[in-house]
Amino acid sequence: MKDHLWIKILFAYVGVVEFAVGLPFLLLPGPVFSLAGIPLIDRLEFVQFPALLIMVFGLMMLNIARDPVRHQQLIIYCCLFKAAFIYVVVFNWLTKGLPLLWLLFASLDAIYLIGFIIAYLKLKQPSST
Repeated sequence: MKDHLWIKILFAYVGVVEFAVGLPFLLLPGPVFSLAGIPLIDRLEFVQFPALLIMVFGLMMLNIARDPVRHQQLIIYCCLFKAAFIYVVVFNWLTKGLPLLWLLFASLDAIYLIGFIIAYLKLKQPSST
């Protein structure tokens, strides 16, 4: 179990980050968008719902951190979540251009995705006890 410590730390860290990123978009989307130089859309539900999803995934990652072996099947969903966001950002960046904030988030998510994949593969290996 000691060799899973880095997995616990990874998921705890990313879980807290996800929750912390989602919360301002949920509660204060106007100032967040303004600070990033992004025009705010007039339908806040299209900002608030994704913010809540990000926060829910953050909570799921915190749950994975508590017991990675038990919750290893949830790591696949975390990988899909990160891959989906990276795809949307890269596609739109290449076709339309996007503010740097989204590229920063996608770059961090790419790093997290690599960590999640390595963690998943490590947990799938038979334990040597």
